[in-house]
Amino acid sequence: MTLEEIITARRSVRSYTDEPVGEEAILKLLDMARWAPYASESWRFVVVRSQQGRSALASAARQDFIATAPVIIVVGADTNAFATHHSVWHRWDAYKFRGLFYIQETAAAIENLMLAAVEMGLGTCWIGSFNEGEVSKIVEFPASIRPVAMITIGHPADEQKRADHAPLEKIVYWEKYASADE
Repeated sequence: MTLEEIITARRSVRSYTDEPVGEEAILKLLDMARWAPYASESWRFVVVRSQQGRSALASAARQDFIATAPVIIVVGADTNAFATHHSVWHRWDAYKFRGLFYIQETAAAIENLMLAAVEMGLGTCWIGSFNEGEVSKIVEFPASIRPVAMITIGHPADEQKRADHAPLEKIVYWEKYASADE
């Protein structure tokens, strides 16, 4: 598959077969996730495969289908990682977006993981709505790690429908100072 085919084939999968996802495949997905751009490598991953753990996470998200995925990866962000990673972090205090770095880099890692899953014939769904406190307790995150997302992973049970996307002319704006020759 080309990169374009992988990107356009990605779907949010909410129905999975019972076929297990092997540890080698999970490690490959996590390896691809860690190649995302980062400011501090704040990402932390917890792999949940037990029925008890998956059911607890589904409950924390109030979304039953989550428990049917053979694997759930809880993606957390160490909110202290930037200061630890950059000994000169005090220079960044003036930038109000500094608190977004861990969100941005975990999002990039998640996208890498999801695209790698498509290439491997796996389906995923990005779960962003859940009770953070419950999820932190279930996966035993320390106080400095904030759960950012849960990613369900498995073999899709059925053909996924292509989501509608807005045409470019509705979402792209060109800066007004550019000349027609640029």
